[in-house]
Amino acid sequence: MEFLNWRGKLVNLSRINKILVVQPKPFGDVLLTSAYLPALRRRFPRARIDFFVAKPYDRMVYKHPALDNVLAANMRSGKWYVLDRLVSFWMVFKRHYDLVIDQNASTTSSQIVALSGARYRLGYSSGQSAMFSNIKAEYGPTKYNAAKRYDMLKPFGIEEEPVQLFFYISEQEQAFADGWIRANGLSGKKIALYSPGTTYHYKAWKTDCFAELADRVAQGTNLATVLIWGPNERHYAETMAGYMKTPAFILPRLTLGQAGALLKRATFLFCNDGGLYHLAVATKTPTLGFFGSVEIIAWSAQGFVPTHFHLNNPNYKLEPERHFGFTAADALDRFKQIAPNFGIQVKDV
Repeated sequence: MEFLNWRGKLVNLSRINKILVVQPKPFGDVLLTSAYLPALRRRFPRARIDFFVAKPYDRMVYKHPALDNVLAANMRSGKWYVLDRLVSFWMVFKRHYDLVIDQNASTTSSQIVALSGARYRLGYSSGQSAMFSNIKAEYGPTKYNAAKRYDMLKPFGIEEEPVQLFFYISEQEQAFADGWIRANGLSGKKIALYSPGTTYHYKAWKTDCFAELADRVAQGTNLATVLIWGPNERHYAETMAGYMKTPAFILPRLTLGQAGALLKRATFLFCNDGGLYHLAVATKTPTLGFFGSVEIIAWSAQGFVPTHFHLNNPNYKLEPERHFGFTAADALDRFKQIAPNFGIQVKDV
């Protein structure tokens, strides 16, 4: 079968036997890019499909069923920068890919694509990767990023599909989650997870608002309160717990897999805009995300994933207080609208 590329030259699809998707980082973006891998696999059922990613973000596509291999490279700064880049270039070049997809459109990914030696190089028609691509995709309308990434595959006739994300959780990680729940007397209880932290401080809704919401939910439901945190975020959880009037459990430091296992066991998640929000898409954990001054149409899964919702005030402007233009009472009202969809009864408090 043949396909016309952007210059009108014929692209022989039967020659595409090795494909590489390039998305070096970060955690959330790697996971969102993985959404279209099953569709790419169906379009090229006999091809080898690999994924290039920087360590430690390779955990997000570990054992993905649509991939044959994950190329995990060091991407350090300082004195290691040049060496790591050279190793990455050679890692890709020596595998002789037929098609390389520059999903990241960054300086790093563009360099990898340019030096890949691939016959076909797919990238967006604008941005850093445009000059190195010989098949070009157009940016479509802004939407949830996992869905929007299908724009890249349209030159090959691949259309957007319902968003589903895959995240592998091992038996050991599952056992850890069960053991922690059992050790803290939560066996048989429904759990509300709260993630008051985030990588970027301006994306963190006020911890006292989180605390008030958690108190109200604990008083109006049978959900136990558990606080989860990521790297450099423990102070958010401790501060929130200090504000609370009802009991709260703070999880220990977790690996991504352990966090995924706890998400699978949670009845509901309250969180900020960040990687955990998207990881919960993969674990199908009902979620209410709190969004401040961000492009919510791009980062909220509401309308694309039936388990995910958001709360935001479009008139909010970024300010130090980070109240996001809504209160804990507003968040509780939004939760009350969502809760019946997941068998959660909320009393007035």
